[in-house]
Amino acid sequence: MEKRIKRVRSVKDITLCTLLIIIGIILAFIPCQGTVHLAGYLLIATGSILAVALKNGYRDVETKETYFKKELSFLGNMKTPILSALSASPEQISLSEEGKGQVLLLRIYYGKKSGKAYLQLFEYIPHQYEPCSGVYEYELSRVQALLK
Repeated sequence: MEKRIKRVRSVKDITLCTLLIIIGIILAFIPCQGTVHLAGYLLIATGSILAVALKNGYRDVETKETYFKKELSFLGNMKTPILSALSASPEQISLSEEGKGQVLLLRIYYGKKSGKAYLQLFEYIPHQYEPCSGVYEYELSRVQALLK
């Protein structure tokens, strides 16, 4: 799944960078005294750097659909219940244990346009997360509780 989905610039990223650059240009070239010009140049530089570095969106290489990403972390003792819930009914994953540990990582990619969600469980093996389940595809309505 990771090879199919690439990071891209989202509309929010582009809007933020453009807004910073425009405000910077306005501040840099208005006729006034003081450090307003310096603030303008700083905003132009910040907007330009963010335009190159900021990528918060995700896109499927094959279908070109845009996805959002959510990650939930769990303790290691939740592996068996999560794996069994992933294979049958993801709505039964207990969020009461979420955030209490970082041994397991449930990664969710979901597309609002297609109404699909892709779930995969990862386990922390020293220095990186390794997949410990396959990729499961569900309708977005079935995993809505996990996205809150």
